[in-house]
Formats: sequence, structure tokens, C-alpha cells
Amino acid sequence: MKIDSSMINNVYSSALSQEKEVNDTNAFKDTLEKAANSKDLEKLKEASQEFEAYFLNTLFKEMRKTIQEGGLTEKSQARTTFEEMLDEEMSKTISKSGGVGLSDMIYNNMIRAYGATSSVPQETEQDSNQVNESEKDNSSLNLKG
Repeated sequence: MKIDSSMINNVYSSALSQEKEVNDTNAFKDTLEKAANSKDLEKLKEASQEFEAYFLNTLFKEMRKTIQEGGLTEKSQARTTFEEMLDEEMSKTISKSGGVGLSDMIYNNMIRAYGATSSVPQETEQDSNQVNESEKDNSSLNLKG
């Protein structure tokens, strides 16, 4: 078996990717624990958006794997790095601009789980009431975690 630079690059890239995922997961966990312990709703919202961005980034990464090789540009380490950075920034932007609703669901469930409703801003209380009313209407659909 011949070992060439592309094999080394693939192994190195894979190891870096796994390390980055572990670091992202730990950072999210730390942010969530701090927000929950201090009952800081702003940090809790931030952590929810961070998780949604991580989820979307993973989704983009998996979708990109389904694309066949070929096209105008060759696959290179620079292109791969660019695509990873593009996916990461797109997922952050999508999450902060409303996202797909995952961060809102996480945020509302975390408020209920940690009992932080006493310091919930007015708009969040209204959102909670709307969620509770929709739960009554959709009694067969249980979204609680």
C-alpha cells in the first residue's frame, strides 16, 4: 500500500473535523449549563441558536457529501476548507435570522425545564401561551422533551 500526500491530508482533515465537532459540542454544553444555572434568558437564547446553527451545519455537510465529484473546479483542500467555512457561516446566519424553529422550541422547553418563567420577557410569555394553546388544540401531538 502506497502512502501519498492525499491520504495523509484526508486523515489529517478527518481528525481536525472530529476535534472541531467535539470542541463545538463541549462549547455548546458549557454555554447551556452556564445559562441554565444563572437563569440568564439571553444566554439561553444564544445557546439555543448555537445548537440550531450546529444542527444546520451538520445538515449542510451531509447534503454536500451527496454531490457527485466533477464540475468546473477540481476538489482540493482549499475548496473543501472554503465550503466548510461557507456552510458554517450560512448556518449561523440562518439560525440568527429566525432559522427553522428549532432554537425557539429548545428555548421554550429549557425555560419550562429550568423554571425560569419568573423572569421571562413579555414577548416570550406570549409565545409560551401560544405554544400552550396549540398544545391543547393538538392533543395528539406531544412535543415536550
